[in-house]
Amino acid sequence: MKTLNNIEDFLCHPEFVRWVKQPDKELDSYWEQWIKANPELFPTMRLAREMLLRTSFNTPLSPVGFKQQVLQEVLRQREKKAKQPVADKKEKKKFGYRNFWNGLGQMNRVAAILLFSLGMGGLFSPINKMNSLVEEEIEEAATVLKRTGAGEKLQLTLGDGTKVWLNSSSQLEFPKKFSNNERSLHLIGEAYFEVKRDSLRPFKVNTDGLMTTVLGTSFNINTKVLGKIKVSLVSGKVEVSSSETNTPLLPGEMLDYDGLKETHTIGAFDVAKVLAWKEGVLRFQKSTLPQVKAALEEWFGVKIKLQNANGVTWEFSGTYPQQTLEEVLESMSYIKGFDYRINGKEAIIKF
Repeated sequence: MKTLNNIEDFLCHPEFVRWVKQPDKELDSYWEQWIKANPELFPTMRLAREMLLRTSFNTPLSPVGFKQQVLQEVLRQREKKAKQPVADKKEKKKFGYRNFWNGLGQMNRVAAILLFSLGMGGLFSPINKMNSLVEEEIEEAATVLKRTGAGEKLQLTLGDGTKVWLNSSSQLEFPKKFSNNERSLHLIGEAYFEVKRDSLRPFKVNTDGLMTTVLGTSFNINTKVLGKIKVSLVSGKVEVSSSETNTPLLPGEMLDYDGLKETHTIGAFDVAKVLAWKEGVLRFQKSTLPQVKAALEEWFGVKIKLQNANGVTWEFSGTYPQQTLEEVLESMSYIKGFDYRINGKEAIIKF
């Protein structure tokens, strides 16, 4: 393979151009390995990719009768050329466009191709390219904000194909259109991500004090407890970074970050437990009464009042898949011995 050292090398490489214009799994795999082997050339590659993307335009349709006119003109020029003296032919060859083109350096030829592409796009494309680029920049600057309240969950697909499940009482902010360099979001609360692989645009999730960076993987981030962040990796590989450290995670590992102390630990986690909320399963594991109350209020979007609860201590465990508030309280009341009443968005538990 030809050595790639600068922008013109990339722009003149047919396989690189094909990868940018018509990517597939085989090309993705090859260029991903190339980037790993040549990290110092990644900025140059990224700039060449952006130049190719910026110079794309719709293929224009030929005007009616245009092909016939061109054919007639070719035949006329051929007949005219046949009548010219030999010396005249040599003179034209000497000063013809081929010698001029070959006399240009490689970078000049690349620049000429790009300028011609932009010019043709402006002449024939029904879309004004300048306006199109301005609109694209505005789209990239515009942000989308998705919020969920108590008792609400949301599933959405981002513009790059990444799927996101947003838990209750959470917020996700992201650009309407990702840039050509990276895909960056900001999360408050909890969300599960299935990231679409893109070797040239890392996927970054900003949380309070941490940045989680991936290429293509699935993971859960939980920031619901103030000052605490938990990043649980299900598949692939991520790197979690703070102002102090960069920490890689492998599948099955969870990073537990304490923002107040600026410390973290890494350990194994139970996938079923961490992702229970995504599957609609309400789980309790040795939970206290206040923890159960808070979880029920958030899960069902209700307000729970406790009566005669002074001195009541709980270590409650239970799993409730796809069940209503009434079904959950009915089961709990048998185990813990309390009465309950549900009135719209309010529930009363009496001991």
